[in-house]
Formats: sequence, structure tokens, C-alpha cells
Amino acid sequence: MSILRKEGFPREGELVVATVKKVERHGATLSLDEYEGLEAFVHLSEISLKWVRNISDYLRVGQRTVFKVIRSNPDTLQVDVSLRRVSNKEHDEKMLEWSRKVKVVRLIDAVAKETGTPAHVVEEGLLRPIRARGLSIYSFLEELAMGEPLPDWVKLPEVFATKLVEKCLRDLKRPGHVVKAIVKLSSKKGGVEAIRRAAETATAIDPNSIRVTVIGSPRYLLRVEGRDVQDAASKLSSCIEKMKGVLSNEGDVVEVLPFGREGQEKV
Repeated sequence: MSILRKEGFPREGELVVATVKKVERHGATLSLDEYEGLEAFVHLSEISLKWVRNISDYLRVGQRTVFKVIRSNPDTLQVDVSLRRVSNKEHDEKMLEWSRKVKVVRLIDAVAKETGTPAHVVEEGLLRPIRARGLSIYSFLEELAMGEPLPDWVKLPEVFATKLVEKCLRDLKRPGHVVKAIVKLSSKKGGVEAIRRAAETATAIDPNSIRVTVIGSPRYLLRVEGRDVQDAASKLSSCIEKMKGVLSNEGDVVEVLPFGREGQEKV
């Protein structure tokens, strides 16, 4: 679906979502998930600020993450990217954008399949009008989930429109509680890259509801949204276990300092 794809060619400085296709001695070949048929290359020197002995310690085949375009040539179809130049904030925001797009695609595809609505009808009646007004498709569907009616400029078969609203109300409703914890993360051997992997592993549980942000190294704020207190607490526990799984070497630290009462809030 066109929601996930961009037209044109990646620009220098652009943040891109890419999946590792091949890991070699001097770098890795990536598939640019937002640009159909395009690949990129990340050189060994652009993987980490620290000396990299083994690329597979940082990137593995099938891994999807965020890179920054540092060279782009549409004539030769060459795209060179960097991992080390992507900040934690840039990574989190870009992955949130990507995960929302994926969620929208799955939701709309499910409704189209259930109602037998062709893709071109969805494109012409829903997606194109939304883009033409400069709106975010995810934000538009979130408004439906909050009870807003479909505007007149959306031209969809009634059966599709009805199912779309029903699915948005069911699947896009915001969770009811937030749980926060301060987590101390450190790694003597892996350093910043190991901490980044630990945070990525935790947020990958549910990128839409889990955030890891820096308070001041080595302290990080872990924020988890859930349907209720129990669901949020369960996700929080899973995050901690995932982090401990990554930071498991001698000298690594994953120490949790819960907020207590102020660590829970209604959304």
C-alpha cells in the first residue's frame, strides 16, 4: 500500500527506515523499506562512534532500524547511510512514525479484505483526499477512534466506512493508564551501543506505547501505556526483562527505580 512508500529518491540528511539484507566485513547492505526496490550501504566507519570489531555486534540480517542518508545519487542509484549519526530522539520518532504507518496499513487492509473493497477505491476515496489536505492518516483514524464522524469529502462505500469506524473504535482507542520507571543502564563492554540495543529491544515490544528517553546518563525514563494498570505493569516487566537480556555481560547494570504512586496516571 502507498502509505508505506515514498516517491522519488532519498535526500541527504533524510532519516530512513531500512532492513539489513547482508552483513559483510566492511559494512552492511540494507533494503530501504520506504523506497521500493532501493538499497543502501552503511560502511563500517558509520556504524558506531566507537571502534567496531565485529559488525554483527551492532547489525544482524533481518534487523530493521533507522539510518541517516549521508550520500545520495539518483543517477547511479547509490545511497550511503549512517547509523552512528542517528540520535536516540531521531530513532524513536522515526520508528514511531513507521510503526503507525504499518498499523494503518494493517487496519485498512483488514477492512478492505472483510468488505471486498478494491485498493483503488480506498486510495481514491480515502487516502488521496487525506494527503491532499496535508493530514496524517494515522491522526485522521485516531479522530475516528475518538468518535469524530467521517467528513463529507471522504467518498467510500457505506459498508467499508462502517467497518472502518468500528475497527478504529476498537483498535485505536488510547490505553487507560501510564506507568513510569527510572532505569539505570550501563555497560562496561558494550557502552552506548549496548544501551541503545537494550532500549530498542524494549520498545520493540510495542513501539506505539513504550518510550525510553534519557534523563541523564546512566538514568533513563521508561514510559509504558496500557489498557489498564495491570496491562501497563505487565508491559513494564517485559521491558525490564528484555533489557536484562541484552545487558547480561559482567559489569552490565539494569537497575529499576519505580516512581511509586506518581508513576501511574490516567490517559
